[in-house]
Amino acid sequence: MEKAIEIIIAEDKELLRKAIIGDLCQYNIKIAGEASNGKMLLKLLQSKRPDVVLLDLDMPVMDGNEAMNHLMRDFPEMKVLILTLHDEFLLVENYLARGARGFIPKDEIAGDISILVKAIMKVKDGGIYIHPRLAEKRRFTKRQKEILPLLFEGKTNEQIAAEVGMSKRGMEKSRRRIYEKVGTDHGVGFYKFAFSRGLQFLSRIMPRSSYRQR
Repeated sequence: MEKAIEIIIAEDKELLRKAIIGDLCQYNIKIAGEASNGKMLLKLLQSKRPDVVLLDLDMPVMDGNEAMNHLMRDFPEMKVLILTLHDEFLLVENYLARGARGFIPKDEIAGDISILVKAIMKVKDGGIYIHPRLAEKRRFTKRQKEILPLLFEGKTNEQIAAEVGMSKRGMEKSRRRIYEKVGTDHGVGFYKFAFSRGLQFLSRIMPRSSYRQR
């Protein structure tokens, strides 16, 4: 019999985590560990090396975004499959660029666990899995994608301008255009939209080798 695929799942909702584990155990998949937050996941990885890590983004203590940064710094070859309620393609782009190997909406696996099994197998074999529902939506320009994570770091226009190499006035225009694209003219409206789409989980994209140096 072929060796079972070993996974660790990091998901804070216990009922959902247990349901996923119960369904996956019907396949040739072994649960090497489970965690309810990023800190627990990192502790597990001190002694375990699963084939695939299933990583939720919305978790307490340490969320999936921070855990992803640690994973790429300390375990850059780890194969990570993102599980989330958010389906914004900008998130998909961001996480793939940071080293994730797959992205799947949680609601898509609720009625058909075989979708998750297919994703796990593809990622384990070195492939990339993006659920077909996550079609690319070119909402933001390359420059705006560079700016967005810095907005969530609470940086001012002047600070962002200096960091990305543009004028303060140019940054002010870029911020206004970002707001316009999501249908608002003020910060409250922008952050309301952004949090509804999971954009608070965006992080700056750095060269993969730099994760080890942080």
